[in-house]
Amino acid sequence: MGLLDRFFGPPSPKQFANALIAGLRRTGDTGEIIYDAEKFRLLRTDREHETNLTNIYQEHCSLPRSERRSHLLRLIQTLLMDHERIPDDFSAARSNLRPKIWLRSMFANMELEAKLKGSKGLDLPLYPIGEHLYSSLVYDLPTSMASISNETLETWGVTYYEAMECACQNLEESTIAWAKIGDHFFSAASGDNYDSSRVLLLDRIRGYDVIGDPVAMVAQRDAMYITGSDDEVGLKIMLDLTEKTLADEPRPLSPIPMRLVDGEWTDWMPPQDHSLYSRFALLETNFFGGLYAEQKELLAAVNEQTMEDDAFIASFSGVQNDKGDVKSYCVWGEGVHALLPKTQYIMLPTDGGLAASGEWNVVRRQVGDLMQRVEDLYPARYRVREFPSQQQLADIGKVEL
Repeated sequence: MGLLDRFFGPPSPKQFANALIAGLRRTGDTGEIIYDAEKFRLLRTDREHETNLTNIYQEHCSLPRSERRSHLLRLIQTLLMDHERIPDDFSAARSNLRPKIWLRSMFANMELEAKLKGSKGLDLPLYPIGEHLYSSLVYDLPTSMASISNETLETWGVTYYEAMECACQNLEESTIAWAKIGDHFFSAASGDNYDSSRVLLLDRIRGYDVIGDPVAMVAQRDAMYITGSDDEVGLKIMLDLTEKTLADEPRPLSPIPMRLVDGEWTDWMPPQDHSLYSRFALLETNFFGGLYAEQKELLAAVNEQTMEDDAFIASFSGVQNDKGDVKSYCVWGEGVHALLPKTQYIMLPTDGGLAASGEWNVVRRQVGDLMQRVEDLYPARYRVREFPSQQQLADIGKVEL
């Protein structure tokens, strides 16, 4: 950045966000406002409200310097008005309802953060989409979206499912375009911040000509891909686009494919002898590695502050073998009270070296009574207090990763 740019150029993303927050404070707004730099948005935890800053920041930077102050004031006024315009009556609100897709770990981590702060969690109705995504309801506003809480639904006198049906109908009617690559690959392409939510438009998806069962990948907020479970070409396109998304997006959604079965999305992987299996498996391993790293940091902070749990938070680790395959593993140490992440393999060392190692399901089959699933933790962890006996270790055996 040059000297003139520093003094007279457009603000940095952080400066822009801080200017908005400062402006809201000057109006008397005392609610909690969090700047999420990675997703470039403002979060209102007291109102379950978020404002994406990307478009308005680009608009702000494109203006001459002399016009930016007045533009900033208009944005602040709009942000103040956005929340006030959410109707108390469902009939007035229904046309602005939309479904929203979230990464499940975001809410799991927010619950841990709430324990750290001694605050309440968010009161949002959430519905699982596969194992790693949630859907919720939002009220669409000109510059932001406001999450719909259980309290709001009670005020409206409607159930979550009634409101979601309305939201999906609105989304269907607002769908501008779907892109098609080749004969059997489809991508939501409306570019309205709700393309990921179009994974809920099941009637439309069932109507697409795919080979096998419909398979979806919800890689980011503005990307959702559909192809068939038996379409190797389509699955390769899906992988190529998802890998690019993961490289470009600092906080993507889920790289785990889902298959549509009996009207529900369920997590799916191609068989191990599939030509693309190793690439899908690498995405999965990297995904869980990130989830467990974030969770470990928060769990350690909670345990240190509350002193309620003295368990060692075991790491999710990965290793690449001679064939180029990446395998995940965790370490179950002798004499250690630990919380184990769910990995492909478990290593069981003693002071004398590696006593046993095995695939997760093999170890569970032999000593499952020693591994207790911890309730209300995502991603899953298993508490271990005792170490397997010599006979149990022998039954587990040793495997090469």
